Amino acid sequence: MKNNIDHNKCKKCKLCIEVCPVNIIGVDKNGLVNFIPEREEICLECGQCMAVCSTNAVKIPKYSYKTDFEQFPTKTINFQEFKDFVSTRRSIRNFKNKSVEKETIEQLLEVLQYAPYGAEPNKVEISIINNRKKIEEILPATEKFLDDIVNWIESPIVSKIIKFKKGMETFNTLKNHLYPMSKLENYKLKYGDRITRGAPALMVFHAEKGSEEHTHNALIYATYVMFAMHSIGLGATINGIVPAAINKVNGIRKVFNIPDNHEAVISIMFGYPKYKYNKVIKRESKKINWIE
Repeated sequence: MKNNIDHNKCKKCKLCIEVCPVNIIGVDKNGLVNFIPEREEICLECGQCMAVCSTNAVKIPKYSYKTDFEQFPTKTINFQEFKDFVSTRRSIRNFKNKSVEKETIEQLLEVLQYAPYGAEPNKVEISIINNRKKIEEILPATEKFLDDIVNWIESPIVSKIIKFKKGMETFNTLKNHLYPMSKLENYKLKYGDRITRGAPALMVFHAEKGSEEHTHNALIYATYVMFAMHSIGLGATINGIVPAAINKVNGIRKVFNIPDNHEAVISIMFGYPKYKYNKVIKRESKKINWIE
């Protein structure tokens, strides 16, 4: 079944033509709004044309008006409410000894139905480790991985290999962030769990290596979920150490059942916050360049 337009419903407002990001809809020689056959193969399946159509005349096989679309909510938040919400979110690293209910996590994941993505096919998967003992299984191997980073950075040869294979961003993150903390034994388990901070649950975003836009998509999804967690009283922190360890240590990959052909992009450790913050932290203003 191909994309099509029901001309019995179409009122020729041409909004679908306006909103299509890849210009695959136009007016044919008969004056009818139609998909352009020779361009249809580049359809992003974004659903914009269906969402803007007031008469439900546009049809993309992937979607159904009954199951994949909802009417816009009549109530939303204003800018001040949004600002207050995001300003009160903190990176939580102290959690109560309390598990997170599966129903609560399933509720959180509902927000991803509204998240945008970069390109099809969308291959990002999410592994949820809602078991503290399972998380603790990977800590010794992760500790060793962090110790290895110290040796890598202090080796001129290995450092050059990292720069060449992983790029300067990854190298500088290792050198300027993880290396000094690892060298000072910040992540040593003898001082407690400073890797996952005792979090009762962990969420890992991963995808097939090389798949389209999976890095950006995973970061978008993690951001959506993290704010959803904040909205229902859960605490969360983005964790980049666990994904790096998954990608480097097969044993950790097996514990979390991450496919061999996948790479982990980012993870979120989460649970119920142990402490309550009393003040909002204002970060340093970003450098803004105006071009007018």
